[in-house]
Amino acid sequence: MNTDKKVLGIIGGLGPLATAYFMMKIIRMTDAATDQEHIRMIVYNYPDIPDRTKYILDKTAKDPLPYMRDIAVRLQNDGVCSIAIPCVTAQFYHDRLQESIRIPVFNGVREMADYLKENDIKSVGIMGTDGTVQSDLFGKSLGEYGIKYLYPSKEGQKKVMSIIYDSVKAGKKPDDRQLMEVAQELRENGAQRIILGCTELSVIKEQFDLPEYFIDVLDVMARSCVKSFSLLRKEFEVL
Repeated sequence: MNTDKKVLGIIGGLGPLATAYFMMKIIRMTDAATDQEHIRMIVYNYPDIPDRTKYILDKTAKDPLPYMRDIAVRLQNDGVCSIAIPCVTAQFYHDRLQESIRIPVFNGVREMADYLKENDIKSVGIMGTDGTVQSDLFGKSLGEYGIKYLYPSKEGQKKVMSIIYDSVKAGKKPDDRQLMEVAQELRENGAQRIILGCTELSVIKEQFDLPEYFIDVLDVMARSCVKSFSLLRKEFEVL
């Protein structure tokens, strides 16, 4: 067995379906001709991790950070070279999680900002959880590049949360009409591209033929992971 080959660690289960899609995206993006050329992954699919948005909005709720930290340490002990977390809201805890381990943890929010800057995108609308919106999770990274951003209206945000929690997380088919209503609102208010800023929304992108102005954080995160292994297929250089 080749023990020198690098291994990617994944803190999964936030939610489980998004984790499966993330793995699928990594596999699709990898420039491999055989099974043996694909990226090794160790995945802890741990859906018991408390809800990230609940804690961000209410600090009396159960804190998910100790759970994520425990899994990160396990992955480090398992010998992975880096860790990805296919959950956008979980990026809120990135810096504190990184402090607890020696190996790098990918940050999907910063990677998205880098990608937008590289591709000269000036303004975006952001769809995400209430935790992502109220913590202004994308704000600092986008602001550093001078990228303008906006969130849905109060009613639009309710629709986004319903899609995430009442449909995808509940295992029900989402209503893409609601998604498009919110997208239209953001586009009319000046958004050049629209960030699918929740990995549950990534699932919708797989199920429906969405317009090209949508850009998926899960795609950007998977792209960053595969690039770190120098195995990215050329067709995924631009998403």
